[in-house]
Amino acid sequence: MTADPLSATSILRVFPDEDPALCGQSGAMSSLSPLNVVVAGGGVAGLEALLALHALAGDRVRLTLVAPDPEFAYRPLAVAEPFGLGKAYRVPLERFAEATGAELVLEAVEGVEETGDAVRLRDGGSRAFDALVLAPGGRAVAGMEGAGTWWPGGDPEHLGGLLRDVEEGYTKRLAVVVPPGPVWPLPAYELALMTAGEAREMGQDDVEITVVTPERMPLAVFGDEASAATAEELRAAGVAVKMGVVARAEHGGLVCEPGGEHVAVDRILAVPRVVGPGFVGVPADEDGFIRTAADGRVEGFERVWAAGDGIVSSIKFGALATHQARAAAAAIARLAGASDVPDPGEPVLHGRLLVGHRSRPLGGGSEGIAAPLWWPAGKVAGEYLPRWLTEHGVAPPSEEEPPESGIVVRRTLRAVNAETQYLRELVRQFRP
Repeated sequence: MTADPLSATSILRVFPDEDPALCGQSGAMSSLSPLNVVVAGGGVAGLEALLALHALAGDRVRLTLVAPDPEFAYRPLAVAEPFGLGKAYRVPLERFAEATGAELVLEAVEGVEETGDAVRLRDGGSRAFDALVLAPGGRAVAGMEGAGTWWPGGDPEHLGGLLRDVEEGYTKRLAVVVPPGPVWPLPAYELALMTAGEAREMGQDDVEITVVTPERMPLAVFGDEASAATAEELRAAGVAVKMGVVARAEHGGLVCEPGGEHVAVDRILAVPRVVGPGFVGVPADEDGFIRTAADGRVEGFERVWAAGDGIVSSIKFGALATHQARAAAAAIARLAGASDVPDPGEPVLHGRLLVGHRSRPLGGGSEGIAAPLWWPAGKVAGEYLPRWLTEHGVAPPSEEEPPESGIVVRRTLRAVNAETQYLRELVRQFRP
C-alpha cells in the first residue's frame, strides 16, 4: 500500500469535544480543558501510544501526532523480501490521525524546551504540551565499517546483488555479522539460513556461511532452550558460528576480538547498529538513547515519557516498544482523569522461534527455505496497533494458533537485561 506525499494543506486538524464530566482523580486536569498530549514519532511505539491514548482517555485528551514522514513503514517481513517471501507496506499517517481525532504535524522533533512544556521542531518552531510521549525510534546506521549492511525496509536489490554473485560462483565465503551494541540479532540468523538454502537451490553446494556475533550463544537473549535449538538449526544448514567476539573488517576478511583471529571471507554482510535520537535537552547515554525510569518517564521530567527503540535498552524489539508505549499511555490517561485504566504489567519478550523443521516457506518458496524464524510472522506485536492494521485491511489476521513445532520464548525484560550484561562488557572493551 502506498500513498502520494501529503501536502501541508491536506493535513487534518480535528480536536475532540470537551468532556463535561468531572475528573475523578486528584491531580487530573479540569473537565473544561482536555489534556494537550503530543506524541512524537510515527513508528510502532508512537502509533501504539496514539491509539492507546484514544482508547483509554477518549475526549479527556487532545492529541497531536508529530512525525517527520507522512507514512508508517510496516516492515515485519522486510528480511524475507529479497528472497521473494514477503513484502513491506506503507500506511499514510493521516489515516491514524483521522481515526483518533488527532492533529497531524509533519515535522521532525529535535528536542524539548528547557521549560519542559514544549517540543522543539526542526523548522525552528515548537509545540506546547501538557504531556509528551517521545517515540522517535532508533536510527539504523551501518553495522560495521567496510561491510555491506542489510537495511530493514531498504532496497532488496542490495541483497539481490549478493545472491547473484553466489549463483554465478563469485562469492564462496560469506560472513553475516551481528555488530556490538543495541541491536535486534534475529535477522542475522534469518539471512544466514535463507542464503544457505538459496545457495543450495542454485546448485552452489560449496558456499561457506559464517555468523559472527558478540553473543555467547546464538540468540542467547531468547533463553537456553531456544539458543541450543538455533545452534542445531545452523549446524543442520551448514552455517558456522563464531561467538563471543567483536569483528572488524580487514583486507580479505575479518579480525575477531578478543584473540585477534583472522577469518578469510569474500563478502561481509552486517545487520544495522542502532543509535538513539540524541534530542536536545533530553537526558541520553553516549549513543543518544533517551534515559528513562522504570515507569517510562524521562529522567528529570514530570510529564514526559519515552518508548520504543530510542530509549536506553539492551535489546530492540517491537513487542517491548509497544509495551512501553502502553505504559506511557496508561499513565497519561490516569493523569487526564480516566478511570479503570489497565496496568500493562511487566514487559515480556514473547513469541515462538520456528526451528527444528525448516518446512514453513512463505509465498510459495522452496521447502528448503523457511522464513521468518519468528512467529507470529508478518505481524507487529502489540495490542492497539495490530488490531487497527488488521481491521483496516493493512495486515492479515493473525494465525489463530501458533505452529506446534518450535520453541516457546517468554522472557521478562529483567532476564534479558541480565543476559546482555556480558555483551555490554564486551562492547566496552572491543567496540571498533
